[in-house]
Amino acid sequence: RVCRIIQDKSSNYDTDLWTPLFECIQKCSNGPAYGGKLDDPTDTAYRIIADHVRCLTVALADGARPGNEGRAYVLRRILRRAVRMVHQVLDVHEPMLCRVVPAVVASLGDVYPEIAEHEEAISNVIREEELAFLRTLERGLALFDEAASNSSDGNISGEAAFTLHDTFGFPIDLTELMSRERGLAVDRAGYDVLMEEARARSRASTGGEQ
Repeated sequence: RVCRIIQDKSSNYDTDLWTPLFECIQKCSNGPAYGGKLDDPTDTAYRIIADHVRCLTVALADGARPGNEGRAYVLRRILRRAVRMVHQVLDVHEPMLCRVVPAVVASLGDVYPEIAEHEEAISNVIREEELAFLRTLERGLALFDEAASNSSDGNISGEAAFTLHDTFGFPIDLTELMSRERGLAVDRAGYDVLMEEARARSRASTGGEQ
């Protein structure tokens, strides 16, 4: 915000902390230049991708890793939301977030030298996570589209939301975000019941092995 005031910009995203990242995203996606519009899907995607890759880069440099529990799952959710934007909005169907890491390093590396030190490892972790999600993303999006088209009560069923999570790796907040974009809601109560049943089965299975 201080940078925005000093540079006399109307948005944080118009400062030189962000413009190099937008330029990198444009180059990687062969998309239009960032226009700063709040109601433009491409500009929104640029902001989300830039913000999420910057967050991931710093977190990974600090030793965090994407996973299925706790803070690790937060990183995975952030990454997968950005991958969805790359795939659906920018129409890029291959790993791209990892290619934005050098722009983050160029922007923040002087202040956070550890991200420059670990740049290659950070890019590799992000690329592997992208590849893993891309393997199921198309089928998950098809299931979501089917559930949205068949919705008679304005809801995505708890069963569909659970399948998206359990089979296709869609975090529930991503399903809820896509639902809001369609003017729909998710049957969160139904989803929570199925998730708890799955956790109970997992605990029973683990206990049985012990």
